[in-house]
Amino acid sequence: MLVQKLDKILIVDDEPEIAQALKLYLDYEGYTTSLASDGSTALDMLLNAKDYTVVLLDISMPEMDGITVLKRLHDSGGDIAVIMMSGHGSEELAVECMRDGAEDYISKPFALEDMLLRVERACTHRRERIEKRLLQQEREDFILMLSHDMKNPLTAVIGSIDIIREGCLGTVNEEQKEYLQSAIDSCNEVVIMIDNLLDIRKFEAGKIQMTVHPCNAHELIGKIANQFARPARHDGIELTVDLEAGCSEVIVDKNAFTRVLGNLLGNALKFTPEGGKITVSCRHICEDEVRRLEIPTYAPIPPDFPEKGCFVKLTVSDTGNGIPADELERIFDRYTQLTRKSGRERGGAGLGLAYCKLAIDSFHGMIWAESEAGKGSGFVILLPCCSNDNTTKQRRGIK
Repeated sequence: MLVQKLDKILIVDDEPEIAQALKLYLDYEGYTTSLASDGSTALDMLLNAKDYTVVLLDISMPEMDGITVLKRLHDSGGDIAVIMMSGHGSEELAVECMRDGAEDYISKPFALEDMLLRVERACTHRRERIEKRLLQQEREDFILMLSHDMKNPLTAVIGSIDIIREGCLGTVNEEQKEYLQSAIDSCNEVVIMIDNLLDIRKFEAGKIQMTVHPCNAHELIGKIANQFARPARHDGIELTVDLEAGCSEVIVDKNAFTRVLGNLLGNALKFTPEGGKITVSCRHICEDEVRRLEIPTYAPIPPDFPEKGCFVKLTVSDTGNGIPADELERIFDRYTQLTRKSGRERGGAGLGLAYCKLAIDSFHGMIWAESEAGKGSGFVILLPCCSNDNTTKQRRGIK
């Protein structure tokens, strides 16, 4: 007698001769097997007992056929490997089964040795999927744990330095204040990196939560620009804000949109040399102007986007060395770090622009970069205006 294997198999077939032959053969090979003669019984067994590894599932059965069982198993989110069996097989039927989540497909009559190979392969693939999923979950848990454990002490460090900078523990001269503020800015950069990483993970998992409603773009731009005014002056960079007259409302999550602007301005500061200039501009453009824009192919246009009528175009431009043409297409990818140099740039994790892209996409907008080596760069955000009769003025959530 062979050593009992851990894999448990359910054989579902309304032809008892085939079912019994498979059971005897697989039992002899060391598997633990059970039988079901119809789809309903099989589905109850599979959903109630979570220890099945593989199900050999006949397609043609009375009452509930194998395709229905397969689809319900797939909808339940289980990880059972399904091998479909059919005496009336066709290429179209096989494709349908694989599309619905089957691991394999075999036509009757089949050789028992062939079925054994398919079962062994299905068991192996299932184990690999489970191991991969567990590894991914461990990685996610590690990232969340590490980010949490890093962010908490950094917040305490920032608070402690700020108490010293404010002179609460004794007199601090202006030069010392500058050094302490630089330490706070550096800590805040790390906090921003952590926030970007966590939110990118949430976007990818479909778990990001936002409160999206009409916001005044001018107010948000002015607020974030004021926050960057001091570090810009400290680095000898001129920061100007050019806002077209008139109220510009866009439908965004206020905090996420502020982070997007902060990431873009932070990058501009990194790559703009002393004596350079950063400009934040915002203006309205119409449908015809959108159609005339040279939008790169890596920035797909959302459906019916040009027909929105009115748009807010926000541009953050700098006078740095620009971005090489061969990097423009991938700058919004995770962990991509630009090679442009200013002589004073600080390193990053390559997450800021990836967050910007995900956030703007969630607002049904567009973002892309325009640059020419040696002549600076500009990041363009295009969002539909919030019309006066827009029913989305009521708050709505994105998950």
